[in-house]
Amino acid sequence: MQREAEPESRPVVRITVVEFSPSGGLYQFAVQLASGMGAIGHTVDLLTGADPEFEVGHGVRQVTILPTWHPAAGADSAGLVRIVRRGYRAGRYVLAWLRIGRYLRRERPDVVQFAEWRFALDGWLLRTVLARARPPVVADIAHTPVPLNERRRSATLQKSGPLLRRSLRRAYERTDVVFVLGEQSRRDFRAAYPSVTNVQVIPHGDEGLYLSAEPSPAGEAPPTVLFFGGLARYKGLDLLLDAFEVVLTSCREARLVIAGPVVDIDLPQLRARAEDVGRVEVRAEYVPVDQVEGLVTGARLVVTPYSAANQSGVVQVAHTLARPVVATDVGDLGEAVRHGETGLLVTRGSASALAAAITELLDDPVLATRLGTAAREQTRATRSWPEVAARVCAVYTDLLRKRQQQSPAPAMPCPGAPSRAT
Repeated sequence: MQREAEPESRPVVRITVVEFSPSGGLYQFAVQLASGMGAIGHTVDLLTGADPEFEVGHGVRQVTILPTWHPAAGADSAGLVRIVRRGYRAGRYVLAWLRIGRYLRRERPDVVQFAEWRFALDGWLLRTVLARARPPVVADIAHTPVPLNERRRSATLQKSGPLLRRSLRRAYERTDVVFVLGEQSRRDFRAAYPSVTNVQVIPHGDEGLYLSAEPSPAGEAPPTVLFFGGLARYKGLDLLLDAFEVVLTSCREARLVIAGPVVDIDLPQLRARAEDVGRVEVRAEYVPVDQVEGLVTGARLVVTPYSAANQSGVVQVAHTLARPVVATDVGDLGEAVRHGETGLLVTRGSASALAAAITELLDDPVLATRLGTAAREQTRATRSWPEVAARVCAVYTDLLRKRQQQSPAPAMPCPGAPSRAT
């Protein structure tokens, strides 16, 4: 009797995820994706800075060897202090890259996955590190295909310059795959770096790390509007305050909460304008993870009035916690927020349209509940992190198989591969 062939086992891939910041949105994305990879059976190391925001599970090892810093640290410094701090951090950033190189040469993972290159240094340092480490597959998750400018005094939004463009192009050309978080992001990336051909779209996963219990219906929350995230010029805070002033003419009990660390705004000016409008609370500080759930569920809706964006983890936080989002229709926000289904989309730059959408949800708690519930259900059904991780790892497995076919040297894990350092 012929024995039936056993199903081919899924190869275990040894993945190193590099996230320079040990807290904040990009770090949280990295933690959840790494945990998703571990949950489906792969071996994952997460390289980051000291005192990380989370402990990770699912067999993921967090390696805190990078001399980096928390994003909100020193954000309110100015003048000479700010200049000195930037120089000091540049040195630490270079040292972080050197430590990444030593780690890769020692551990020899199958895949190294980076995220969010923003500096001219990145292209040069990446190629320098990889010239000696030579991992089989190099990947990047380009959260922002064209880096946004976070310098306070600049009148431009996006970083530019021939040195930066050339450096990032060289970095991306050295990768085997670049992941982006939406179709518009893919178009933007290809327009900026046409020589990079393997650009894959993946969804932003849910934000279940903020969820401790089943969220209350949006319509049961008070008429509070929440802006959550870094306080930056491109986030449209001036537009939001103009819109909220209009909202108060018909919804006198409405309240606006602006919560997040300062990135590149004039905080005294923001506070003065908020006081003029009235019923606005400005909480200009990093919101600890254990306070996010209460902050979001204490609002009826979340607003993202951005003038530019790709994807937004804030939208996923709101949807995970059953809150509808009023968003400007920029970048891939139109994919994340389905108009009339999970939130409302408005034209960028229109304070009147923004005010009308906010007012509609404040005046109709039943609608707010319906949209928030649909948003939560959609997120649970299509954006779980193991599902996102499976899509990413399928690409890695395919690339590793091709490497193995092209070279006699084994690219996939083998019994003689070095063990992970403890």
